[in-house]
Order: sequence, then C-alpha cells, then structure tokens
Amino acid sequence: MVLLDVHLLKKKLYSLFQNENELEELAACGDSVIFLYCNLSAQHTKLTNEMTIQQVDALIDLANEQLLLYPYKDVPLCWRRLLMDASLLKALGLLDLMEQCLDDSKETIRLGKELIMLVDTALVVSGAPGNSRRDVSLALLNDVQTWLRPTPSDREGRHLTLSTDSSTLPSIHYPITTLYSPPDYLWFESHINETPMASPLHLQCGLMNHWPAYTTRSWTNIDYLLGLAGDRIVPVEIGSNYTDPSWQQKMMRMEDFINDYILLEQQQQQRQHQPPAYLAQHDLFHHIPTLENDISVPDYCYVEPQPSEWYTQPPPSDVIKHAWFGPQGTVSPLHQDPYHNLLAQVVGRKYIRLYSPAQSDALYPHDGMMSNTSQVDLDSPDLTSYPRFADAPYVECILGPGEMLYIPPKWWHYVRSLDTSFSVSFWF
Repeated sequence: MVLLDVHLLKKKLYSLFQNENELEELAACGDSVIFLYCNLSAQHTKLTNEMTIQQVDALIDLANEQLLLYPYKDVPLCWRRLLMDASLLKALGLLDLMEQCLDDSKETIRLGKELIMLVDTALVVSGAPGNSRRDVSLALLNDVQTWLRPTPSDREGRHLTLSTDSSTLPSIHYPITTLYSPPDYLWFESHINETPMASPLHLQCGLMNHWPAYTTRSWTNIDYLLGLAGDRIVPVEIGSNYTDPSWQQKMMRMEDFINDYILLEQQQQQRQHQPPAYLAQHDLFHHIPTLENDISVPDYCYVEPQPSEWYTQPPPSDVIKHAWFGPQGTVSPLHQDPYHNLLAQVVGRKYIRLYSPAQSDALYPHDGMMSNTSQVDLDSPDLTSYPRFADAPYVECILGPGEMLYIPPKWWHYVRSLDTSFSVSFWF
C-alpha cells in the first residue's frame, strides 16, 4: 500500500481557512451561521470531539437543506460555499482520526472511504466555490484514492468481455456518410459551416488510435478503472431514460456502480426488475482529472464554427467533455443539443439515429424545460398520437470502438448501447 502523508494533507486543508477576506461569499448565510463557521474554522485542529463534529454536521445539513429549495442553477453562492467549506472542515477531523489510528488498518481504510464520500459529494453538489477549494479537494481525493488501491497495469486487470458478433446488430437502411481516412482540417471546418446546415459524419479513420484509453490504459480494464476511481462518488442515472417518471439520479461509489450494473450485466446476472443505470453526460474529467490523461481532445474541435440559425453561440468554456458509461441497453431518448459534437466511442458499440432539425415538427418536442427532447418513444412509437413521425427521414449508424461521430448542432439523435459502453462527447 502506498504511504499516505496525512500531515501534509492536513496542512493543505488548513491553508484554506487562513484568509478571513473570503468570508464575504458566506455573508448571505446569516450572522449565526458565520459565527459558528468562524468558531469551527478557528479550532480546526480540534475537530474530533463529539460536540464539534455535531456542529460541523449541522452546517452541512443546513447547506444541503437550502440547496433543495432552489433549481440548481439558482442556488445562492453562499450555500454552495458553506457546503464545500463545512465538508472540508469535517475532512480535517477525519484526517486527524486517521492519524491517530494508523496502526489499525481496517479503521484507517474505513475513514479514508468516508472522507472520499464526504468531499466528493460536496465537490459534485457544490461545484467547489472558493479560492483553491477545487484544486485542494482533487489533490486530497487523488492521494487518498491512490493510497486505498494502487492502479494495476493494463496486463494485470480484469477486462470486459465484448461481443464481436455482428449478426444480432440492427440493420442499417439509411447510413450516415462515412469517412475512412482522416479529413483535412480545413475541409472539416468548411463542412461544419455548410449552409443551410451541416450533415453528420461517421469517422472510421483511427482518430483514437493514440489514446491510452483505447490502447495502453484500456478502459475495458475494470481493475484499472477501479484503481483510478473505485472509491470516488459519481452521479448515476437510474431508470430507462430521463423522460421516464421513475427516473432518478443517485450519488454512488464507482465500484458499486461497476459491480452492481456493469459486471452483473457482463455475467448475464442482471437483477430481475432492476432498472438500468447510466453514468451519463457527466463531466467526469473535471471531477477525476487522472482519467483525462487517457484521452485527447480531437484537433477538429478547434475549428472556427460560424454562427447560424442552428448554432447561435459557442459553449461557455473551451471544449465541453462528457463521459457516458453504462451497460448494454442504456438509452438516450431522441433529443438535440445546441453545439457541434464529436462523439468518441471508446468501449463497446452503439446504435445511433439522427434527424435533421428541419424535421422538428414531426418529432413533437416537449414543451417547457424539456423542449430539446422528443415526446416520441423510438422503441415503441405511438403513431396515433404522433402521426407525422412515421414519415420523418433519418440517418443511422452503428458506432464501434475507436470510431467517432460528428453530430451537427440541433440535430436530433437517439442513442442505444448495444454492449457495455464507454463514450466521450466533445462539444465545441
């Protein structure tokens, strides 16, 4: 087991609570909250007695209660900041306890896992506002995770078993234009700026052959993924898809997600009546930066898209990266996104169907907040309720490992995993 320098980790956390000027972000929480917070942060070397732990937990509970009162995008900064800082104060107490019981390996490991769950959950839910909070939290999580389970080499781990049988794949009647050699950069830029709109491209030309995720640090290696992130907390979607009334999102240890959904499916032992689970559209690489070392942003994401009817503005950040990881059968219902998208298929195969934005009326979008999602269930379309859908033209493909799909802005797309699947989308 890798040695864990608890003293150094505590020192890094202590440094976050030395600047009194940062209290301004917490001011809107109220005087009583500020008083308790200041009192606790001033005695951060004594965070292991029962009364102090109860007070820190009270701040965490208060912050979580306040977060539930608002749509996430409208949560006041003060409550997100309180959740992050109170969680880091509790993490200091856990590090103290770990330091006191280093001779008891079982208890130290239990405390380490509790620390990861605490800080990871705060990181995901709060967004880690405050100076250096994200960087220090990520360093802390990485050190504790590495200490808990050193990463095996690619040769040592268990690998997913993936089918190569093509006889059961869906038939493709209306194929997407396929390129078998890498397109010229300027040609690609010209293509995505075509008027009135660009068309999708199926790129079967080795654009991922240099990715460690596809080669030397393969994401088919379950033990490699567990070594990097087995104890990390990730948001998992539970349910057939996000339009299902029973759909929910759950914070879950990566190891539990892999064991309960990925490996059981691999062993054909999926629990009866267990709903599918999907780690979907999550910024996994911002959350677990070590995984980002296994991929690279395609050069094509740095072309210059021109504004159009379908692409009104670029993403708020450089290139937005999302991870999609789940068992066979997971579905993203027919929907559209506002940006250019390169979808990279790292593990497994997916069936993808696309409709032009010119067909939007025939796809019957929802009203309100879900206006980017069709009401039509592609797996069982109700043509009595949605008659125009039957005549809407589309294109389709099977996206295999090592392949990419260019999806233009506002093109409607339906995605179904044909195997255990790991994909990365790049919005630009």
